[in-house]
Amino acid sequence: MKRNTKIGLLLVSVFLLVLVASNNVLASRSFQNDCSSCHSDATGISITMAATMTVDAGETFQLDVQATGRVSETSFILKIPSDVSQNDEFTVEYPAAGGLVDDNDASDLDTDAKEIHIVYNITAPDFAGTYTLTVYAVQDLPFGSSESITITVEQVGDGPGIGVPTTEPDVPRANQDFVVSVGVTSIVGVDYVTLQYSITNGSSWENVTMTETATAGVYTGTIPGQANNVEVLWRIVAGDATGESVGPILSYIVGQIPVEPIEVPQFHYGWLLGAPALILAYIGTALEYYDEERFTKAHGIMLSLAYILTTINVLSLFMEPAGAWTAMNPAYLIDFSNMLMFMHSWHIWLGIISMILGTLAFITHLGGWKTCNLGLPAVVLWTILGIMGIYLGEVFVM
Repeated sequence: MKRNTKIGLLLVSVFLLVLVASNNVLASRSFQNDCSSCHSDATGISITMAATMTVDAGETFQLDVQATGRVSETSFILKIPSDVSQNDEFTVEYPAAGGLVDDNDASDLDTDAKEIHIVYNITAPDFAGTYTLTVYAVQDLPFGSSESITITVEQVGDGPGIGVPTTEPDVPRANQDFVVSVGVTSIVGVDYVTLQYSITNGSSWENVTMTETATAGVYTGTIPGQANNVEVLWRIVAGDATGESVGPILSYIVGQIPVEPIEVPQFHYGWLLGAPALILAYIGTALEYYDEERFTKAHGIMLSLAYILTTINVLSLFMEPAGAWTAMNPAYLIDFSNMLMFMHSWHIWLGIISMILGTLAFITHLGGWKTCNLGLPAVVLWTILGIMGIYLGEVFVM
């Protein structure tokens, strides 16, 4: 067998293995995806649960959810993803963190296929207020649906109702003030609202009087700036004629700014264009290795089409939200503490390199220079990027 024939067959085999592996990863991710961008329209999947509910602050309550899936599909799950709406304010106690329930698992009360009945145990937020909790049903992506319930969390016991505080900034830098605002309500009138903070792990507390703003019922107070890496505990205390309310203890560490979350891309076509591009690139390359004289023109056409599809794929990224580009910071390339940002950063920078190589290969092809020295590395990088894209959840428009 000729050497070029062997190389061509090897390239086709590698592509087929990548395609099979990608399909396996896709099937796996369809079960675990956080669903933050799944369809909510008419997909033949229904979710039934109460529209509203009233619970006490910090109470563990039960939420009865029933869902019916599409008969024509296979997998079927329910989930309460933390990155949707105000879900992160609640804690799912049963059956598991994130509320993931597979059809017919131990917690599913309905033994029929494509039907799930689950009674969740969920702990409400510690602050009074009105919240939205969203439940998702997903079935063989991209089929999915969601349903939301409005949960009113009430203050427990005597004293004013303390709402959900907001802060500016989220985490202060060294010597930067930390401003807290909160809504406080009382049917008999609020007597005082105090912001307490501690830099001694709660062994002693400092008091800051919170003053009412121009917006009635909203109070604000400021914790003075502290040194870098100091842990600050804080809470809100409010009183009226009926008694005193004490909010839960919250905390921050000065200077430890959280990583900005990656926004899930909505416009990037991923494998929808990437798979045809790779098929064209691999087949075109294999044909040329098999018989260069005979298939040079076919190779050029296929690689050119692959480049055009990939260019469209890349251009679609410019419609992404700004947060999707956070990982362009080169510092993430060597930051192993956040593997998602590490992978996302390499995904972006390898994409830039592959497009430079692909563009140069396209230009040299138009100029009549026959070489695989630029195109082949670009195709290999596109393959790696496709697999990375699956891991990052960037390959579906759901």
